[in-house]
Amino acid sequence: MANRWNIPLILQRMLEVLLVLSPLIIIGMPFLFMYMPPDFLLKHIVGDAQDIWVAFIFIEICSVCCWFILLLLQRLFKTVNQSSPFVADNVRYLKYISYLCAFMAVVLFVKTFLDFSVMTPFVAILGLLSSLFCQTLAWVFDKAIRLKDENDLTI
Repeated sequence: MANRWNIPLILQRMLEVLLVLSPLIIIGMPFLFMYMPPDFLLKHIVGDAQDIWVAFIFIEICSVCCWFILLLLQRLFKTVNQSSPFVADNVRYLKYISYLCAFMAVVLFVKTFLDFSVMTPFVAILGLLSSLFCQTLAWVFDKAIRLKDENDLTI
């Protein structure tokens, strides 16, 4: 039975929506923080952290990195939908995503020592694992490209 759903296209459309909405959230976040009661922020957003604005800065840095990851994923899905997934651009996109994940992990590890909250080290470890996973996936894509090129050269 043929698959009726074009999952990469659906994901690409969802990423396009997120690419538009997430900058609005990133820009609007300081205004939301200003109007929220401090008790609510300390209990639900900041956790054990001491300073709301220090936590906010780390959230903003990671949010901007996530926006760039969404942008790269959208480009990756665009190439998947238009041509083969095994192209050099996708390897480059996966490596950039890996670097962004590693940067976010470093930022969150710094936050762990400067402004501790319970979940921060766990999310930092997830960022590090995501970085390693993307590097591995980039390596697999690169290997597939090389095999495809060798196969194209054989008769």
